[in-house]
Amino acid sequence: MGVTAAQAIVQPMGDFRKLIAWQESNRLAVDLQKVFDLRRSRAYPGIRDQILRAAGSVPDNLAEGCAKRSRLELARSAGVAYPEAKEVCSQIERARGCGILNEAEYQEYAARADRVAKLVFGLSDF
Repeated sequence: MGVTAAQAIVQPMGDFRKLIAWQESNRLAVDLQKVFDLRRSRAYPGIRDQILRAAGSVPDNLAEGCAKRSRLELARSAGVAYPEAKEVCSQIERARGCGILNEAEYQEYAARADRVAKLVFGLSDF
């Protein structure tokens, strides 16, 4: 028994934890929190605060979108999350330049942030 178009519009999208974009963005946010808590990033509180705010915003916006009443609303929330994901990419570059992340860490986090941005873009309404 299928879902009608009217049912798809009025039912919430469901469990955000099932979205690969949420899983990967949340994991990245948690890992960045750990790295920045352990490092000399205290010398750069602006970078620390900005990257953690942006990184946390991505999964939060996706979770909010899943609570909405349609796929269009999820796409809109992903559209809000996408610029935040790109901001994380930019902040990772800055963290490398300031010596907070070494080259290996930069490579890992930059690749993960880029993947998150692509996943979120795929859900967005751009």
